[in-house]
Amino acid sequence: MSDDVEEILEDIRKVRNDLVAQSNPHFQDLTNIIYKWETKLVQRTPEYKLKRFREREQKEREVLEEISRKAREEDEDI
Repeated sequence: MSDDVEEILEDIRKVRNDLVAQSNPHFQDLTNIIYKWETKLVQRTPEYKLKRFREREQKEREVLEEISRKAREEDEDI
């Protein structure tokens, strides 16, 4: 499927480039579509998913450490 999307994006790029050459303001709409789908393709890669998983894992670890720190401080105050 990603090959099909890449092929369509390449066709859209060609049309967009023609619009740019004509100074047609609608080229920006096509650029936005290209960016949207390029981003979707990147987000489907295993590397991206692993990076996002590690970021979420790190964030959760930091939250748990903060909760633990606050609990220890509360215990010390008692």
